[in-house]
Amino acid sequence: MTVSRHKTRHRGPVITMLWNTALEVRTRVAVGAGARTKLSGILAQINAGKRVLVLCQPTTAVQWLREVLSAIPSEDYQVTTLEVPDGETCKTTEWLLRVWEHLQERRFDRRDTIVALGGGSVTDLAGFAASTYLRGLNLVIVPTSLLAQVDAAIGGKTGINLPAGKNLAGTFFFPKAVLADPELLATLPKKQFTSGLAEIIKYALIEETVAKHTDYELGQKRLFDVLQQFVDSDFDYEDPVCAGLITSSIKMKLFVVGRDPHEGGLRRVLNLGHTLGHALEKVADYRLTHGEAVSIGMAAVTRLSVALKKLPKADGEKIVNLLEGAGLPVELPPNLDKAKLIDSMSHDKKREGEALKLVIPTTRIGVVDYEYSLPMSELSKLI
Repeated sequence: MTVSRHKTRHRGPVITMLWNTALEVRTRVAVGAGARTKLSGILAQINAGKRVLVLCQPTTAVQWLREVLSAIPSEDYQVTTLEVPDGETCKTTEWLLRVWEHLQERRFDRRDTIVALGGGSVTDLAGFAASTYLRGLNLVIVPTSLLAQVDAAIGGKTGINLPAGKNLAGTFFFPKAVLADPELLATLPKKQFTSGLAEIIKYALIEETVAKHTDYELGQKRLFDVLQQFVDSDFDYEDPVCAGLITSSIKMKLFVVGRDPHEGGLRRVLNLGHTLGHALEKVADYRLTHGEAVSIGMAAVTRLSVALKKLPKADGEKIVNLLEGAGLPVELPPNLDKAKLIDSMSHDKKREGEALKLVIPTTRIGVVDYEYSLPMSELSKLI
């Protein structure tokens, strides 16, 4: 993938990137205001078949659903919609079965397409369904939350939850296209916008490591510094800095996944804060948003790194202050069952024998160690 140095502001036309992974899979990623209007052209480019299923959620704004449906020519495609529950509630085997049955009843074949319109949970479910039904349908993602635009829609990970934990069943399956349009954030509640900022802060904390191991180029101003100014202002999606943050985050993830699509090494950097974060979501019965849980996880590994003398205390304080300044939590919720939290972490996908692979900030802001092993007997150090 060839892209330019990241910019702190992006007001111009939609940027379209052709993303090639080491698996020789190509995804079209369109980023910018109005990217959603490219859907009709994208469907034609990917030979989307004759049937299109649009997966959406109750909180998907009516105007966005109408725009997406009107962008799919009725003379060319048989379009159906299926509404799934908001949040993690839709990421179950029961809802996966409903999606499969919908596809089967309408005789979808392998040339047909699922369009995911919504946040991270619907993109996870749509990706899993598309990857498994008939061993693979076309998938196009139109993410409507900040978190989905910078993380869930990018990278080819799909997943559903099991009783033991989050995303324990999943596949690697790359969409044919992602249309990341900041204008879709206009209807996003402030709490969900703030949740998405946690993932952008994650990118700021791994930026130098990503630049070292990929062709991603550092900008004249580091992402962490741009974020500090952004959260100090009355930030929202209309701030021109927001589009630049989204673009830089997407570029970073594309470079990482392009180099390591199956998480054999470098891709682990993207798990910063997620080991504790996923366990928190599960134990708190998903009352915390994904971003809130990851924020607490990033604060925890930051404190651990400072305690291990791997990260200067001043840098650790800057990281925690940025999270708090963005309106994100940095401490465990009160009365949380810590024993259950440790047990949930013990089921994490990144466990290797009697140790858990963690990503921790080290040396300075922007650099992480993605090979750090924490013995299972010492998990309490995180909480």
